[in-house]
Amino acid sequence: MMPAPSAARPSLLDRVAAAPWWLLCAGLAAAMALSVLLVGFRLPYWVHSDQDLVLAYHGLLFGDGLSQEYFDHPGYGYFLVIDVWYRLLHAVGLLPVASLSALPPGSDVAATEAVWQSLVQAGRALSILLTAAFAVSYATLLRGLVEDRRVALLAGILLAFGVGLTAQGRQMRTDLLSAGFVVLGLLLVLRAVRPADGKPCGGASLLQLALGGLLVGLAMVTKVQAVFLAMGLPVAAILFGRRAEAVPEKGWGVAALVGLMAVAAAVPAFGLIQAGLAGWGRAVYPYTPVGGGLSGGGYQSIVAGWVLVGILVHAAVHRVPAARVVAGAAAVLLGLAAGLLALDIRWNEQNAIAVANFVEHMFVFSSWRHGAELQGQGNVVGQGTLGLLLAGIGRTLAIRTIVLHPDNIPQTIVVEWFALAGAVVLWRRGERLAAVQALFLLLVAWGLESLFSLRGFQRAYAAYTDPLAILSAAWVLARMPGLLERARPRRWILAGVALVVVAAHAWPVIETRKLPNPATHCEWIPVYMPKVAPFPFCH
Repeated sequence: MMPAPSAARPSLLDRVAAAPWWLLCAGLAAAMALSVLLVGFRLPYWVHSDQDLVLAYHGLLFGDGLSQEYFDHPGYGYFLVIDVWYRLLHAVGLLPVASLSALPPGSDVAATEAVWQSLVQAGRALSILLTAAFAVSYATLLRGLVEDRRVALLAGILLAFGVGLTAQGRQMRTDLLSAGFVVLGLLLVLRAVRPADGKPCGGASLLQLALGGLLVGLAMVTKVQAVFLAMGLPVAAILFGRRAEAVPEKGWGVAALVGLMAVAAAVPAFGLIQAGLAGWGRAVYPYTPVGGGLSGGGYQSIVAGWVLVGILVHAAVHRVPAARVVAGAAAVLLGLAAGLLALDIRWNEQNAIAVANFVEHMFVFSSWRHGAELQGQGNVVGQGTLGLLLAGIGRTLAIRTIVLHPDNIPQTIVVEWFALAGAVVLWRRGERLAAVQALFLLLVAWGLESLFSLRGFQRAYAAYTDPLAILSAAWVLARMPGLLERARPRRWILAGVALVVVAAHAWPVIETRKLPNPATHCEWIPVYMPKVAPFPFCH
């Protein structure tokens, strides 16, 4: 008898991925924190004046019980968080002040600089916690989607050191909360519509749908740009949905209960949106009509109809029982309404106006950047907007070639190339649905980048797009497990991940060597921070 051949020795990736998941998550969070602490955390408080100083200022405003003054995004959700964070640090003695009234006089330059340095560094510490929570939650939810610990771990590393989170982790920005909420909402919806094989859709899926709706609502009240990704969720549910067993006979009872809860939350939430629509003419920034009679509730109704049609199409395609359709729609409505009701925590009409009239609100800031093309338009929808959007699409596609647009190349472009190549392979292998799913995620990411170009695409905006590109690549890799089993392709994949991690530190290192002139911000600071004495660099 010949001895049985010994099993192949597990690879280093296999051995690392076999560790307890909580330990892997803790390691990833620690690596992210160490990266920021080594490069960028101790930079002067004025390096990222927009938005560091404005957001810190609003934390102090809220600490004194004063009203919000900044409504560009509108930023409301972040202000709630930074207020609590400052109060907590001040209570335990880690922050000298947590309110505007406690600031030292502007004449005391040393004390002023010390206080603002501590405030901004406290905000950077919060960004570390938020980016780490985002990456860890993303990897954990993805683990359940792809059912491969190795793929989920690699995806978490890529997100943690993608251009989006590396920029967000070193400053205070409203994009971080908004992007984190809406991306995690997407993953929760995908988990809900893809029940495990042979298992019925139960209460867990309804909870995931409700949480997904809640996160989308919170994303909107933090930064209204989240609506673009949120509108892709119904299509994602259709493409990624998987048929489950029929619900039990008691399904209608659950549907009725969730429906009543949804109505109880939706009625006051609808009242907030109505108040925002009614305040269209009182917006702090004068709005331009969308055109075609769509302002004042027209396009908002279209968006609501879009979501409803998506739910119905998903139900028809995947043969979801009627009781489950009603319960699922009610769960989404319940979560979304609860998220919008957060506006009542620190009520300000301008936040409701911005959230309810999100298209007009975003157009204000696009017109500031592209004044020659947009400010002469009588409507949001016009030739100038279309021209800029087409230019943004061209720019986005050109960047993917590197040759045609060598500037602003994201290090995660290697991830996109992998996803594209993998989708082609899956299509040729006959796995066409998986290929379409991967391509859909990439197209949404590129579409978001094109839309964001209307305001000038910044590295921090990649917090919305990186997770989609990484999810596309993970979706492909999970369907090609042989790539991680064979030594040569595994080495190439790990080398690509290492390249992303190393490249993630290029811009932060450059920033430490080329500090900007803070005096360039002295013109707008008194406008956005009127209750603060002039900063020392503005004298």
